[in-house]
Amino acid sequence: MFWWWNHACMQFAWVRYGYLAGMLVTAMVIFIRRRRVNNFVSGMKKWDLNGYKVWVGDFSFSPFATGLIHYRIVLPTIMTETFLPEELQLVYLHERTHIRLGHLWLYFLWDIVCSLLWMNPFLTLCTKAVRQDLEDICDQVTIQKSGKSAYEYGKLLLKSMSLLRAETLNPGAAFAETREYQITKKRFTRITEFRPYKKQRVFAICVGGIVAVLGLFCLIHQNSYPNYTEHKEILILSDENEFVEINNKAALYQAIEIGQKEVMVDQRAMNQIFEEQEIHLDSYFILFGGFIKMPGIGGGGNAVYVDRKQGEGLLRLSYQNNDARFMTLLFKWI
Repeated sequence: MFWWWNHACMQFAWVRYGYLAGMLVTAMVIFIRRRRVNNFVSGMKKWDLNGYKVWVGDFSFSPFATGLIHYRIVLPTIMTETFLPEELQLVYLHERTHIRLGHLWLYFLWDIVCSLLWMNPFLTLCTKAVRQDLEDICDQVTIQKSGKSAYEYGKLLLKSMSLLRAETLNPGAAFAETREYQITKKRFTRITEFRPYKKQRVFAICVGGIVAVLGLFCLIHQNSYPNYTEHKEILILSDENEFVEINNKAALYQAIEIGQKEVMVDQRAMNQIFEEQEIHLDSYFILFGGFIKMPGIGGGGNAVYVDRKQGEGLLRLSYQNNDARFMTLLFKWI
């Protein structure tokens, strides 16, 4: 569906730079949003919950976890003042489960994908669905690890909703960011359908999934293009940007010697090649070196300009080796 966009990026420079600008703007918006959350949490006070550190704020919000390396679990003050210790422990376990299952890293990777592919509307539309799926998974694991029944867990969720509803005009489901009734109803339905699961079975499924993904990765890697392909040919380009086919490749490579900083061209030998093929050029470009990232997409190389009126002797032409530039090396590596 988005091939037209790929084609536009290859054909028009302003589209490519516009797409890059969109990536940077999207990434900046996400960064600012995450920065605001960190600043919001930094202004809160620490609180001890049965030996565990949590951050407490005087605002009406659903409990949440933040951070990628240094994790923080945040609770509203009204909840710490109202809930029983065992209820707070269950809330903490839910947020801790998010951390243990790597959901915060999944959110981070999702933001990266949304930045790189910001033109794709399906990513934005699916964000709520992804968050809802992770919440459902976290509910199932929390119920299993807590030893509580689905009824007790759902009852605590209702209590949280009632508490937060009394504190704000914009009620929200506890432990989640969704506010729509249908989403909340679906979540309660999933909780009532909870059945204890065997950890061995989950472990076997995870191992099987990892093996399948690794196998698929190896299969793709084996049949994929390399990061780049070295371009070893010497090409002749006219002033009209048209490639000139040289039939005698051996004679061409003998007439042109590529050095590290300069190119030596035997004008007499090149004139003979042009005369044999009846090529009429007063000047031309010699293209050499470089690489191809993908066929037809991306690459680089070097070039020198040759004026045939400069004589019939050995012509020395200096050039800047683009293959040694940092940006070129980086582009070849990614």
